[in-house]
Amino acid sequence: MTGQKGEGEPVCPLTLGYDFYRDPQPVYRAIKKDGDKPTEVTLETGMAYIPPNLKAWLVTSYEDVEFVLRDPRFRKSIDEAMPLFAANTPGGGQAQARSSLLYDNMANNDPPTHTALRKPLNGAFTSRAVAPKRQVMEELAASALDAVAGNAAFDLVQDFAFPYSISVICDTLGVPQDDRRTFHDWVQTITGEAEPEVLRHDAGQMVAYLSGLIRQKRAWDAEDVLSLLARSLDEPQAVAQAYALLAAGYETTANLIVTGLLTLEADPEQKKRLWADRSLVPGAVEEMLRHQSPFNLSLYRYVTETAVVGGVEIPAGSIVFLAFAAANRDEARFSDPDDFAIDVPRREHLAFGGGIHNCIGKHLARLEAEVAFDTLIRRCPELAVLTPAEDMRWKASPTFRGLKNLLVGPGPLPAHLEAAC
Repeated sequence: MTGQKGEGEPVCPLTLGYDFYRDPQPVYRAIKKDGDKPTEVTLETGMAYIPPNLKAWLVTSYEDVEFVLRDPRFRKSIDEAMPLFAANTPGGGQAQARSSLLYDNMANNDPPTHTALRKPLNGAFTSRAVAPKRQVMEELAASALDAVAGNAAFDLVQDFAFPYSISVICDTLGVPQDDRRTFHDWVQTITGEAEPEVLRHDAGQMVAYLSGLIRQKRAWDAEDVLSLLARSLDEPQAVAQAYALLAAGYETTANLIVTGLLTLEADPEQKKRLWADRSLVPGAVEEMLRHQSPFNLSLYRYVTETAVVGGVEIPAGSIVFLAFAAANRDEARFSDPDDFAIDVPRREHLAFGGGIHNCIGKHLARLEAEVAFDTLIRRCPELAVLTPAEDMRWKASPTFRGLKNLLVGPGPLPAHLEAAC
């Protein structure tokens, strides 16, 4: 199902499926036209601990999203949430089957658990701690493009965005670069649509891999993030935190690189300006974060008692998702919210969430995306999207909005020819 009858004619409850994953904005526009109130939805597909056909509430307005982010009645506790997933899903026994210690991380828990899990990491992801990583990022971005140098075309997703972003998070966390392809495949299973037995297998493989890595880190005297986790937390906690940082730490940035280029491609004049002046890159990245919102929907919350949001009563025990991509285009907060303007960055967006669950890796993500576009502009002056819109395949995920492939070209010149130029 598409999730709507037509522009401005919302079905109640909305079913959010593949059309929504491809482009959520028509659904959001229909909700806004109907008053921009919390809306009952059904998620057609599952991911990780979220079972398919889950019934939930979707909060879309900027004001309401901010309200929920700070209201203590809307909670996160993966242990308490699992029975609620089952209760809100037809045949909900699958929800329990999707449980894994991977999901018991800071993103899925409120204080005091959240505080204890996040505290060891706070110093590692400040803007000051992240800034020295620019040179390594530049080297990793250049290396990814070197692999496709001289090609008439290359896959921006599989040849650049993912390899580059994975390499950055591996370097930051202290994960062996040789293992990046293996855990990438597991993460793609866990964060997308997968049959329960496939999900259990790949989640189990990820647990085993990270457990072994954490044990190794305990025996070594290193200063990377995984070593910090290994020294500060017990093994299950460290594994869950490592997974959260790995999965969110590379996929969102990779997706932002791809959807950011698509947005520029749809506005040739702004793309031309950016390619002519790399000093505009930081502002362009900030506007991409708002306009494209690599986190489409937040991770879950549940409401502990009946609450009124935007004039709508949400019953106790309901699962709630925050539509960051809708809030970031709320005309009550942003003027001309659907417009994309590279030199008018609007930093009050919610691309990194808010409240205690604001993204710990936001400074890393910003810098990583800036380096990616700076490198693409410098190395690929004629870069253009080659995949027709009708051939683009989007990931089946309510949270991570991204393409599976995107053909672009031409690739950069080989290094010796670039030097000659």
